[in-house]
Order: sequence, then C-alpha cells, then structure tokens
Amino acid sequence: MKRLILSLLFTCLLKSWFAGFAMSQTIYIQGEQTGTLEADTIFLAGDVTIPQNGTLTFLPGSRIIATGFYGFDVAGTVLALGIEGNSIEFTVSDTAGFSNPENGRGGWDGFNFRNTNPWADSSLFSHCIFSYGKAIGDSLAKMGGAFNIRQFDRIRFSDCDFINNQAYVWGGAVFADSCNILMKDCNFIGNFCGSPVPLSGYGGAVCLRNSVADILRCSFIQNSSTGIGGAVALEYADVLLQSSVFKDNSSGLGGALGYLRSTPVRPVAGNLFTGNTAVYFGGAISFNRANPLCINNTITENSSDSYGGGVYCNDSAAPVLINNIIYGNHAFSGTQVYIWDVSSAPEFYFCNVEGGPAAFGGTGGIGFVSPYLNNIDTIPGFSGLHPHPYSLNNDSPCINAGNPDTTGMMLPVNDLAGNPRLTGTRIDIGVYESLAGITGVNSPSLDFSFECYPNPFNEDILFTFPETMNDPFNIRIIDFWGKEVLNVRGISSNKLIWRMEHYHKSGIYHVIVSSGNYRAVSTIVSIR
Repeated sequence: MKRLILSLLFTCLLKSWFAGFAMSQTIYIQGEQTGTLEADTIFLAGDVTIPQNGTLTFLPGSRIIATGFYGFDVAGTVLALGIEGNSIEFTVSDTAGFSNPENGRGGWDGFNFRNTNPWADSSLFSHCIFSYGKAIGDSLAKMGGAFNIRQFDRIRFSDCDFINNQAYVWGGAVFADSCNILMKDCNFIGNFCGSPVPLSGYGGAVCLRNSVADILRCSFIQNSSTGIGGAVALEYADVLLQSSVFKDNSSGLGGALGYLRSTPVRPVAGNLFTGNTAVYFGGAISFNRANPLCINNTITENSSDSYGGGVYCNDSAAPVLINNIIYGNHAFSGTQVYIWDVSSAPEFYFCNVEGGPAAFGGTGGIGFVSPYLNNIDTIPGFSGLHPHPYSLNNDSPCINAGNPDTTGMMLPVNDLAGNPRLTGTRIDIGVYESLAGITGVNSPSLDFSFECYPNPFNEDILFTFPETMNDPFNIRIIDFWGKEVLNVRGISSNKLIWRMEHYHKSGIYHVIVSSGNYRAVSTIVSIR
C-alpha cells in the first residue's frame, strides 16, 4: 500500500511538472491554426487563419508577439480568456517605425473579422492587452489598428486594455461596420487615428459604422485623431454609451466623441467628459446630423481652440440633453455650446449650462429657439474628493434638480462611484448622485506637494515626498472606480517605489498622501 501511495504521488508530481513545462514553452505559429495554444510565449511568424467551424484558444498568461506585420484572419472563433492578474498580451517584437503611417513597420496587423461565418460561435476576449496594432492605408481591409470587424455580431470584449494602436483612417484600436458588439470595463489609452494630409481620421480609439453596440464602463484616456472623435466616432450607429470616462483625448472635431448621421434609440448616459480638446469644433462632443438622447453626463474642463468648448452641433443636429452639467469649458466662441447652423436644434431639459442660451455661439446659437426648459445656470459645486472630484458637494444646486420623471431614460443602475443612481427625492443633475455613500477622503488640499515620476508610467513609479515634513508619511492609491490598490502607513523615508506587477490594470489612479495633519493628492496614469 505504501508503495502504491508513493507511486501515485510520483505520477501526480510528474504530470504537474510536465504541465508547467508545457506552459513555459515558446512556439512559432503561422498559417491555418485551431485548438489550444499551450505556451507562455507565442511568436506570430506569419499571418494566421482560423477556418470556419474552427476555434483557436489562447490561455491566461500567454504573450503573443508578432515578429513582423502579421495578423489573424478569423473565419471561425477566437477565445482569449485571461483572468485578473494573468492577462493575455498581443503585441509586436520591434516597435521601431511604428509612428510612420505609410507602412507596417513597428506594428502588427491585428484581428480581421472580415469573412467570418455569421453563425460561428462567439469570439470572446477578456483580460487581454492589445498594443501596437496598426492599420495602414484606406482600403476596406486596413481599418482598425487591433480589430477590423465586418458584418459579424458575435464578439465581446471585457476587461481589456487597448494601448498605442493606430489606424490611417478608421478606428485607432477597433473598427466595426454592420456589427452588434459589446465592450465593457475596457481601457483605451494612447490610441491614434488619422493622416497628415488630408486631415482625416474617425475615432482615435473606436469607430463604429452602421452598427448596434454597447460601450459600458470603459475609460478613454489620451487618444487622438486628426479628423473627428478623439476617442470614439459613431456614424449611422445606435450605441448605448454608458458609465464611461473620457479624459484628455483630442481631435479636430469632437475631442472625445464624434456622433455623425445617426438617429439612435439608445442614449449617451452617465458619462464623464473632462480635459478633452478640439482644434476646431467641440472640445468634448461634436454632433453632426446626429440626434442622440444625452442623459446625466458631466461635461467640464474641456476646450476648443476655436468653437464650442463643450458641445458643438452642425448639419441639422438635434440631440436632446437631459440632466447634464455643461460647465467650465473653454473656447474662443461658444465656450459651452456652439450651434453652427439654424437647422441644428438641440434641446435642453433640467441641465446646468453655464451662461445659458445667451452664451451659445454660432448662427444657430444666436437665433436659438429650441426648447430650453427647467435648466439652471449656477456653479455645480463639485466636491473635489478623490477619486471622484466631479461628485457633488452636499450643498450643490444640482442635487435633486434633475427631471423628476426618469421613465424610459435607460439610466445606469449606479453612478461612476458605484452609488445608486436615485438616492434622494429625485435624480441629480450630472454623472454623480450626491455624496451620500461615497467612500472617499477629505477634501484635497495644497498643504504640500510630492513628485510622481514617470507619469504616465508602465511598471514602476517613484514617489518623492518633501524632506521638511516631521511626521511619517501615509499613502493610499485608489483606482478610478474607487477600489483601493495600495495602503501603506508609517513611511519614514521620503521616497517610495510602487511596482504594479501584482495589479495589472491600465488607467487613472488617485494618490492620497498624508503626514500628520497635512494632506496632498495627485493623479497618475498607468499604461500597461
């Protein structure tokens, strides 16, 4: 019996050793592929085809590295289901020449769902990182830096990071035409779409045409295009754009969002637009012959070098805006709202709009006659509390000032801080409900400052605290959604290195440092 037990133990250990050995392999792939790729490093040595009725599966922890400008042509199904802390990464071995839009150097050719069996099983991507995908030229085959999807509905993205991808014309990271896709809890950072001459480029991160889609709880940070929609461009589309953050994106028109030639049923609801810029029109949003319903968004601290710091309307655009804060934006003309033509007729209900209609710019703004009902014009009363500085103070005039009838608005259940969307007698104006229930910190102060280097950062970031403070330092780091990822107390040194190896998530983080009765707050950006 003892020998039998020892034999079984030895067999189990041997199987475990071989399993670990298998996942430590390095393999090269090209041509037709199906099955499960059991290797931690997979070199893409040529274009790969997934045939109809075939499935290609990538395992958590795998790194897929293209050795040249190669990609995946998908006629069947792809399963890339990473897990938190053990992502699947798709990238290129050498990024030299990536910034040149004229050729494929420095990038890889992404996933192409252009001839996919419409009845194929769903392709699923979860906890994946896509970087340096590149779409060159303006042909139908060359759109979407990481994904080019056409006439295929069964594709879903969740908890994925799209970083530093680019396209020449359409969709820096993702392009979809005639599709029904889902993107939730994803981060889009540093993607680019456009060409130098002529200036074009639709959607620095995402471009959707003729499509129905859900974009839920995503972050769009530092994306850009030379045309319209620094982060997202939507044309002939019906998209539920909900509970997402648009920060520091830039474009010619619509620094964050460009909505074109669409009469969608589903709304733009519960989103934060801040720090976005446009060269010409619409620091945050450009509506061009588009009529979406926009509900409970906060549009603040965006800017345009020319017209419409917050919102721009042109070509018979008629969006309906309910419960939005449009305040503190900047532009040469129409600091908050610019209406180019008299045919454009945006409507405003229960909004807080700085300056009101009298401050609207443009021909359509000067002659504005559309409904403008139950709106206010007053300082919103942002709390400044990190990680949600645009939440509302307890005495904000936006509290309980929204439309009392929320029937059919398709509002998210929770606001960006995770609080119930309805907590008082009626809904608040803006992206946040009032502060009740928010777990945060005291108001940030300028008691002292500290350095964060580098910022943005990839893996390690160095915090340097002032040597003049007598008490030990305490540091908390909170992600944008309010989850605490670091809490260290009693730091005697004036330097601390934070290594993100155990927290694999790109995005915005808020750093709160205290020393005795003094406090300071800063914001950092991780690009993984």
